[in-house]
Amino acid sequence: MANANDNAVLREMMNVPEPLMAEYFARNAHRIIDDANYWNVLGTLWKLGGTVVQQDLWRGLFLADRPRQHKIMKGRERQRWRNLPAVVTAYRAVNHPEEAETAISWTLDRKVAEKFSQNAKRQIVVRKFRKQDVFAFFDRLGEEEILVNL
Repeated sequence: MANANDNAVLREMMNVPEPLMAEYFARNAHRIIDDANYWNVLGTLWKLGGTVVQQDLWRGLFLADRPRQHKIMKGRERQRWRNLPAVVTAYRAVNHPEEAETAISWTLDRKVAEKFSQNAKRQIVVRKFRKQDVFAFFDRLGEEEILVNL
């Protein structure tokens, strides 16, 4: 963190219980001065506990009108994102196929989707996405995750 103001906001957030951090961030994002800090923290928060339960909250945060969106990804993730093919095949475990229409989080690794299928209790949906529609790529936690449908 480069400035005392952003440091103070983030120190406050660290005292919030993890399940409530995204909501805290949404209420206080306007206080973060440095756009790179906004995106870096948002990416970390997503990987810490982003979930489809709060998908609309996350979508709003991802659509923030702030420059330097690429900072949501770590340097290695940006490199991997740049190297994605023009069209990617992505997978998602769903309870009902219609969930796939609005899902923002997908994996490029079928084995990850199989893990989330809870031993085949959930169906795996396969979709193709244009690279230009992939907002972010995360390889943290070994999930090969992309964010789309924003």
